Amino acid sequence: MKTIKSVLTVLLAVSLLAAACVGVSAFQVESEDLVEIVGPSSWAKPEIDLAREAGLVTEHTAINFRSDITRFQFAELIVNMAEKTLGGEITPKPSNTFADCAETAVLKASAAGIVNGVGQGKFDPDATTNREQIATMIARAIAYLEQEGGKKYAPEAASVEKFSDKGDISAWAVDGVGLLAANGIMNGTGETTCSPKSPCTVEQSILLVYRLFCRTAAG
Repeated sequence: MKTIKSVLTVLLAVSLLAAACVGVSAFQVESEDLVEIVGPSSWAKPEIDLAREAGLVTEHTAINFRSDITRFQFAELIVNMAEKTLGGEITPKPSNTFADCAETAVLKASAAGIVNGVGQGKFDPDATTNREQIATMIARAIAYLEQEGGKKYAPEAASVEKFSDKGDISAWAVDGVGLLAANGIMNGTGETTCSPKSPCTVEQSILLVYRLFCRTAAG
C-alpha cells in the first residue's frame, strides 16, 4: 500500500507540473483515487479568481467548474456566502430532516429557507438544477440576508418583461428570475432571452453568488 501511495504521489507531482506548463486540467488526490479537476472556462476565469480570493469557491465546487451544479453543491455554495456576509454560522436543522441527506450545508440552507425538499422527506442532493431553480434559491437567500442583516441588497422590483421567452419561466420562478434580472445579478443568455430551463453550471452559479456577495460587501 505504501508503494502504491508513493507511485501516486510521484504521478500527482508530474501531472501538476505538466498542467502548470501547458495550462490543462490539474489533478488532486481524494482518498486513494486521482480525481480530475476541470478548471473554469476562459470567459468565467477572471470572476472565478475573484470569487476564490473572497473565499466563495467551496470544497465540492472546486472540482469541475463546467459541470451542471447539483443541489448539494449549490447549498454548500450559498450557505458559505451567507455566513461570510453575516459573519456567523447558520444553525442547521436536525440531521434527520431529510431521509437521503444529512450534509450540514443542506441542513443550514433548509433552516434559512433557501432550499426545500423534493417530497417524501427527501432532498435529492445529487440532482442537477437549472437557471430558474438557481434564481429562486438565490432570491430566497437575498430575503434571508436582508432579514438577518437589516439591509436591502436587491432594491429594484422584480421584472421579466425584457425577456422574449418569459412565458417559459415557471410561475413559481417568475419573482426569483425577475428579481435577479432587475438587480443585475443574473444576466440573460442573449439580449432578450433568459432560458429558464437551461442547466446551470458550477461556474455560472459561483459567478451569481459572487455578484450577490459584492452587493452585500458594498452595502
